[in-house]
Amino acid sequence: MIRLDKITKIYDAKVENKKALDEVSLTIDNGEFVAIMGPSGSGKSTLLNIIGCMDSVTDGSYYVDDIEVSRLNKLDIHRFRKKNIGFVFQHFALMDYYTAYENIELPLLANNIRRKDRKINEQLKKLNIVEEKDKLPKKMSGGQQQRVAIARALVTNADIILADEPTGALDQSTGQEVINILREINNQ
Repeated sequence: MIRLDKITKIYDAKVENKKALDEVSLTIDNGEFVAIMGPSGSGKSTLLNIIGCMDSVTDGSYYVDDIEVSRLNKLDIHRFRKKNIGFVFQHFALMDYYTAYENIELPLLANNIRRKDRKINEQLKKLNIVEEKDKLPKKMSGGQQQRVAIARALVTNADIILADEPTGALDQSTGQEVINILREINNQ
């Protein structure tokens, strides 16, 4: 499903170039549940940003289902990302003045998907956050906010779900719950 061939990413700095990735090759098959681990500054987030089409490669090739994503123009990358990729961010990235329901609805609106109510309620039930439906993020616990962020990533049925340190802002018990949820979703 995902194939990276000798991906290099260089960020230009005023003094020197910063090589965040150096000829990284990786293959991820359909249905795999993969964790990318390493010390701070080792390129994990850069790699996720490239896979998620939020950043571009300096050199190398990135494929999803034999489509060379790394060579698409900006508009096609935007369309590809909206249709195929869901994101779960470390610090949730929820809209402060949107309810849980509205936060989950955002990718559906972006993709002009109909029958939003059914899809959103399905995710609310799946992630056991029906009671949070009308709450703003500041009225929810960190674990509840992360569940809303996961529901938002899942609601469009994207083929690829990327989670950048999804447990980083949570206590150990809640973090383990989130990992279990992600594993269960992957198994389904």
